[in-house]
Amino acid sequence: MLSGNISLGRIGGVEVRINWSWLVIFALIVWTFLRYGRAELPAWITQPLFAGWSLLMLIMGFTVQLLFVGEFGWSAAPVYAAFLQNLLMSVLFIAMLVARGGTRGQTLTIAVAKWIGTLAPTLTFGVIHGSPFVLGVGVLCSVFDLVYIGLVWTAPKRESVTPAAPT
Repeated sequence: MLSGNISLGRIGGVEVRINWSWLVIFALIVWTFLRYGRAELPAWITQPLFAGWSLLMLIMGFTVQLLFVGEFGWSAAPVYAAFLQNLLMSVLFIAMLVARGGTRGQTLTIAVAKWIGTLAPTLTFGVIHGSPFVLGVGVLCSVFDLVYIGLVWTAPKRESVTPAAPT
């Protein structure tokens, strides 16, 4: 478990600004998903079905976050949840590359940035703060991120036009 010196009560001004920045980025990601995500799905997935499924996913994600807080407390829950989410994303990036049959919407810069963006907190929380869980999941993320980097490097370059938003 993470040591007690990681506490939300001690978050300073810089960290608060960083967290607000992440909130804005997350809102942009959700907006992009809602705007363009439907076009990535088969025709039988209607707009109402997509909207309902999206709402269900957001509710489920929020619920799981609250369960993590209930289980691990406000200090450790965000770290543990983030690393599990990151591992899932590492696998899903590979799945997206394979499903699209190429690099449409994906670049080597994105792949390397994702890997480095996970490696830094893995070293911070896994090594410096001594969390075997974070270190283990962080290493797994690195394995899949490195596989993703290799696949992007060698994949067919398909830079077709991004699907239009459904009307």
